[in-house]
Amino acid sequence: MRLPLLLPLLALLALGLCRRAPEGSVSADSPRSEAFVSKRASAEMRRQKRNYAYDSVYGAVRDPLEAKREVCEFNPACDELADHIGFQEAYRRYYGFV
Repeated sequence: MRLPLLLPLLALLALGLCRRAPEGSVSADSPRSEAFVSKRASAEMRRQKRNYAYDSVYGAVRDPLEAKREVCEFNPACDELADHIGFQEAYRRYYGFV
């Protein structure tokens, strides 16, 4: 039972070892050669603008008021008032307009 499973695995291993390029040589289609780009080619590339409205990890839209909400949460008085009258009104009373 083990022989039919072991024989193809050994054949694939031998084939992979035989087809591997020598350590010192780098072929043109290898990922290692694509890692570095010449200065001329990199100058022609356009840098993409980052969209900070989206979270890079989850892709969810960030709330633009999140930073202000955290500021209000760090102030115990503002946090308590936000529980009673809402975040925007509490922030406006402590720090000015949202």
